[in-house]
Amino acid sequence: MIRRFAAASYAAALATLPIAARADLFSSVSYGVHASTIGHGITLEKPLLYDFSLRISTGALSVSDESTYDNNRYTTTTHYNNVAVIADFRPSAGRYRISGGLVFGNDRIDNVARDEAAQVRIGQGLYPIGGTGTVTARVRFDRPSLYAGVGTGTGLIRGLALQFDAGALVRNGTASASATGPLAANPAFQTDLERLRNEQRTHIVVPVISVGLVYRP
Repeated sequence: MIRRFAAASYAAALATLPIAARADLFSSVSYGVHASTIGHGITLEKPLLYDFSLRISTGALSVSDESTYDNNRYTTTTHYNNVAVIADFRPSAGRYRISGGLVFGNDRIDNVARDEAAQVRIGQGLYPIGGTGTVTARVRFDRPSLYAGVGTGTGLIRGLALQFDAGALVRNGTASASATGPLAANPAFQTDLERLRNEQRTHIVVPVISVGLVYRP
């Protein structure tokens, strides 16, 4: 008797759930591609409730530009190679979502001093290029980074949607500085390299813009 009552209660509870909630709960995984300011890759999304879903996306990208620091010319290259795990909440199950999650990977920024001049300033010293060799200041982001943002989407044809996301990534990295020339073993030069390492920005906020195409079976 108790088992019959429990079964009847469970069936009644299922019947009272919104149709959209039950459909999303058992719907297939959506998949697609995206282009982002922190890397291009693929996206997998699984609805868990009618207003809540989980996304996993990959990102790979390399971007270079020129910069100046301490009157030295540097080639700055940002390498992205990451995986994001993001939860999406859609108020009232609408098209707009609030997102939050973590980004994992080994993204890094390489600043390589250009050898256009005969001398290069490292820390408080001025050194000949022939003695320093290639000087590299690196910031590596191999710790999980926090992501928060908002997004929306619009259907194109049946099963295919265009998605937009905007947010920010809070990063906490580790810095290093190295040189390939014979001065690398010089104590005074090592002290200046340590100053250069300490001058690197390791706590940064990165704006994120993403556009993607998603197919929902």
